[in-house]
Amino acid sequence: MRSRAAIIILVAGVLAAYANAYTAAYQFDDFAAILANPSARSVAGWWSSLPGIRPLLKLSFALTFDLGGGAVAIHATNVVIHGVNAILLWALWRRWVPRLAPSLENDRGVALLGALLFALHPAATEAVTYASGRSIPLAATFMLGAVLADDAARERPSRRALAWTGPALFALALAVRETALVMPLVPLLRAWACDEPLRATLRRLWPYALVLAAALVAVLATPGYHVFFGVSLGTRAPAEQLMGQVLAHAYLATHPLLGITNIDPDLRVPPAWSAPLVASALLLAAAVTAMFASRRRLPWLAFAIGWYFLQLAPANSLLPRLDLANDRHLYLALAGPALALACALARIGERIAARPFVRVVACGLCAALAVATSMRNADYRSEVALWQATVRESPRKARAWLNLGYAHRVDGDAARAAAAYRCALALEPANAQAAINLELVSPGDAMPATCPAG
Repeated sequence: MRSRAAIIILVAGVLAAYANAYTAAYQFDDFAAILANPSARSVAGWWSSLPGIRPLLKLSFALTFDLGGGAVAIHATNVVIHGVNAILLWALWRRWVPRLAPSLENDRGVALLGALLFALHPAATEAVTYASGRSIPLAATFMLGAVLADDAARERPSRRALAWTGPALFALALAVRETALVMPLVPLLRAWACDEPLRATLRRLWPYALVLAAALVAVLATPGYHVFFGVSLGTRAPAEQLMGQVLAHAYLATHPLLGITNIDPDLRVPPAWSAPLVASALLLAAAVTAMFASRRRLPWLAFAIGWYFLQLAPANSLLPRLDLANDRHLYLALAGPALALACALARIGERIAARPFVRVVACGLCAALAVATSMRNADYRSEVALWQATVRESPRKARAWLNLGYAHRVDGDAARAAAAYRCALALEPANAQAAINLELVSPGDAMPATCPAG
């Protein structure tokens, strides 16, 4: 009965927070990655495109269109995937919290609260409400399923079918998104945090090494991945990547993790080390130090911090990307801080006098996160609304103004489109696309730009 109640609470929470996500419009990359991509528009188109990158992700979109679904069906599917992930995470925490925090009395409550905080956090909206963000939550579904299967196989080593379920789900996760490669490190992280022998865990993970080897062969045989990684490696030099990612981690920890969302953050590689960059590096170093320092006394905290960095590592470490950071890459990493907060509240609540207060705080926090998520989902109702919200957060980024101008242009508002293009050109005079677009909506335009101060 308790398990059923927990699942009902998680499902109800997701449905309430994302009730306005089903009618979200297509945005930004959706047009190229989904609507104009034959491999995502039909199963026949998907089949003819093989071998290609992220085949299972494209198949998920193709099936939706072949079954007659449109934007509503795509967004509803994303919400369902997010709800499934919340349930899988709750199931995982139910198994692991007793080992990570053996002194806590209410480990079931901690598991539920940790999963609920993850499910309701507004930083997840870019991965859920943005149709093109599906790759991250869908890969997370198979990753979490693989970790659960691996843990069950650890308890029942005689079940051979169970032992291969985890690697099979891991292979599916890699077919959705290559960043799922960190999945086999999760059991190792738990064993490390719980001070368990690592050799036994390593020996059990050899099937995952086979899957990784097969995935590497598939990558080498797929021309699309050659282009994908070639563009990535040519984006910036290693020293620039290091400085940029120090800044990116500071941004993720102080903005989306705290509920300040932005689909196009104004992050740029700094020209040299500076006081803000050093402060960002110290923040990052403090988190890593806390992870190692807390391992003996607070293994749940060490695990939560390790989980956070592990899930961010593929997109925010050595391999360059065009954007230094995006909110959607925080998706599964959110589960670490959510678990840490749930454990911290439970420790406070173990004091009899503090239990009512902690319950009120937990309920209030969940309600506040749900409201923030609903408000953020409203920004996805149209292209204009989303890019208006973006230029408020990134007023000095030309691309945000360029996209707002395009949204106004598609909406038939030439005057507002021209005003946005003028802002893009004021910030980036050499932006040829902004100049062309401005000429299209307002030929010979020479009006001064009036934009919010950055």
